[in-house]
Amino acid sequence: MIKAILIDDEPLSIEALKMKILKASDEIEIIKTYTSASEAMVKIEKLAPDVIFLDVEMPELDGFQFLENFPNRCFEVIISTAHDEYAIQAVRQSALDFLLKPVSVLELSTAIDRLIQKLNAKNKAGKSSYRMVDAQFDKIPVPSLRGITFVPLTDILYLSSEGNYTMIYLENKQKIVSSRNLGDYEAMMANLNFFRIHHSTVINLWHIREYLRGEGGSVVLKDGTELDVSKRRKKEFMEVIGF
Repeated sequence: MIKAILIDDEPLSIEALKMKILKASDEIEIIKTYTSASEAMVKIEKLAPDVIFLDVEMPELDGFQFLENFPNRCFEVIISTAHDEYAIQAVRQSALDFLLKPVSVLELSTAIDRLIQKLNAKNKAGKSSYRMVDAQFDKIPVPSLRGITFVPLTDILYLSSEGNYTMIYLENKQKIVSSRNLGDYEAMMANLNFFRIHHSTVINLWHIREYLRGEGGSVVLKDGTELDVSKRRKKEFMEVIGF
């Protein structure tokens, strides 16, 4: 799930953008909204968003002044403004996209697709060390209070996103809470017979018992658990299972 923050000094603009983002994609989780860039600035590090949808003209601290406080930022930025004269500044600030208000759902969908591609590229670049561990031990490392627990891949039925945490459901009915997010595990287990069927769910393909048809459909695992497949991922999932 892609964690997003919206910053705009107009509450009505925030609500309109939220509705359009939800229509444009089921990959985005809006974790916080702010009408003050100054207030948002002190919370960003703790919230660790993947992307910020940012207005430009705001009192106290405008959008570009806000970005100057994050010279080595770890989040992407999509500028949303009613003023086209800021396009060049947006490029200079390395914004992923520049959208003019009123933003259309189609424009948002295109911007989010670009965002997903960029975040996927980052994940692929950072997963090589995890693959070495997996290939050697056939296990994934799960941080715990005591240290690191290595969980056999064959024991995992599926993984589910719970906010900033991941729940790992095992064949023996146990479940493990991990402080890593689901995207980290998706990267760790790339090409290891796991597939993300929904923004909040990664399944072990070895444990599928049945696929039930529907708009997106659903899978039934060997323990009887039924999980939704998102419409967006259905085509790729059907190809993976050979249909």
